[in-house]
Amino acid sequence: RKAALDLGELVDDLLDLAKIEAGKIDVRPVPFSVEDLFSALRGMLRPLLVSDKVALRFEPAGHLPELNTDEGKVSQILRNFISNALKFTERGSVRVSAKVSGEDVVFAVADTGIGIALEDCEMIFEEFTQVPSALQRRVKGTGLGLPLCRKLATLLGGEVSLESEPGRGSTFYARVP
Repeated sequence: RKAALDLGELVDDLLDLAKIEAGKIDVRPVPFSVEDLFSALRGMLRPLLVSDKVALRFEPAGHLPELNTDEGKVSQILRNFISNALKFTERGSVRVSAKVSGEDVVFAVADTGIGIALEDCEMIFEEFTQVPSALQRRVKGTGLGLPLCRKLATLLGGEVSLESEPGRGSTFYARVP
């Protein structure tokens, strides 16, 4: 069953990438609150916590204005960021937050995981590319999640970025208008 779910996710990611490349993916803006989005993500991703050594925290977001963009695509970006953070954090925390910056909302997923060397920070946004490490060999991945996040953010008129330091963790950002 797990293998089937993993293959299903791989196929979905490949299809999403192909649709974006072909210009066949639609943006369906709807008004939604960040607080409601965080609540849904909290429930959806809690089962990924396989150890009590890692805490998944969502910062309060009730003070943020309502967004009017494609909630499904924003959710997909954050799910990828959070699931990666949980995979590469053996102890500590994964913290999800959002803040207003000008006309945009900037989402951040910060972890206390293994971190990424500066020279690898751009490479991880390339399709089928992963940073070799002992932990990488233990966790599964295809190298499609982060490139898909970048393309989805661009499609929404935003961008993704990353700050990281080996041994100290990473923070992935998604800026959404």
